[in-house]
Amino acid sequence: MDDGMETAVYQQQIAELQTKINQLEQQVADYQQLEKKLQWLATFPEQNPNMVIETDLLGRPTYMNREARSRFPELQQQGPGHPLLRGLRPIIASFVDTGQEYVAREIDTGDAVLEEKVCYTLDGEVYRVRIYAHDITARKRAEEAIQEMARRIVLAQEEERQRISRELHDEAGQALTALKIGLEIIQGEVPAGEEGLRQNLAEAIALTDTTRDRIRQLARGLRPPALDTVGLNLTLEDFCYNFSRRTQMAISYEGTPHLRLQDASTICLYRVLQEALTNVAKHAQASHVQVRLWADETAVHLSIADDGVGFVGQTAVARLHSAGLGILGMHERVELLGGHLEIQSTLAQGTRLVAHLPLIEAQAER
Repeated sequence: MDDGMETAVYQQQIAELQTKINQLEQQVADYQQLEKKLQWLATFPEQNPNMVIETDLLGRPTYMNREARSRFPELQQQGPGHPLLRGLRPIIASFVDTGQEYVAREIDTGDAVLEEKVCYTLDGEVYRVRIYAHDITARKRAEEAIQEMARRIVLAQEEERQRISRELHDEAGQALTALKIGLEIIQGEVPAGEEGLRQNLAEAIALTDTTRDRIRQLARGLRPPALDTVGLNLTLEDFCYNFSRRTQMAISYEGTPHLRLQDASTICLYRVLQEALTNVAKHAQASHVQVRLWADETAVHLSIADDGVGFVGQTAVARLHSAGLGILGMHERVELLGGHLEIQSTLAQGTRLVAHLPLIEAQAER
């Protein structure tokens, strides 16, 4: 091999070596970049303004960032018994069994409310649990204040309705009764032959009766006196009977006698029945409605089930909007008392609405 060929071979080998060197240098640079990223990730919990806590699979703390150490210095000593770590073991078991990656929950420590995100992470070859927690006490207190304000507004509205109802029933009702008696006396004194005047008085008396009945009906709608005299069960039964008579819609009622609740729960369930039957009459095209009131050891329940057209999907949205604020109002009323409202509907098979209110709270506040 002559010198020229040898030179060409050497140059080719040098070029290949240079390429390999460049590749190795790039790999080293990539590894260095990855190492920096890993170092940054390793220090991230310490930089996090929220609390970061790591535990082993038994729920024992193995790491706390600066914020966590500052807020809960006793956590390391208390271990799994601390409020922030209490109940971790079932969550960890679900991670192992189902492959779930995280669980979100709220923790109330008594003087603070924290939102936790519990994550299942792999640290090298060891699985650990990492908890991110941030304080939502201010938000929760604000929500509670808003809820309490809304509850007071509802109670104030009911008190005002009760006052107006009493005034309509007592003052307006009595005034119309006196007017009717006066008109009847005048009618009795009309001379013979004044049939036109007598007829006018008869029409005025009939109008007075109609007005008095409408005022009584309005007063009962605002606040039925029966709630304070015969209780919720008979009041709901009477409302169903009168509503059925007005709308010609068959309503069957099954109640629980001698059920005594706090006033707020009583009026809430009455309003739910009012609004639910009104919605059924307007939208459901139902021929029959089943109303049921019952209680168990922890709650009182009111269900209204119809055999109407029902609704699903977009129809449900349209139905809720067409019902105005009524259904939203029912939700709010029930939730303000610590309960919840269920609505189940099947197209062409009807709708069932159930209000659940806690019975223990009602008994405690009687």
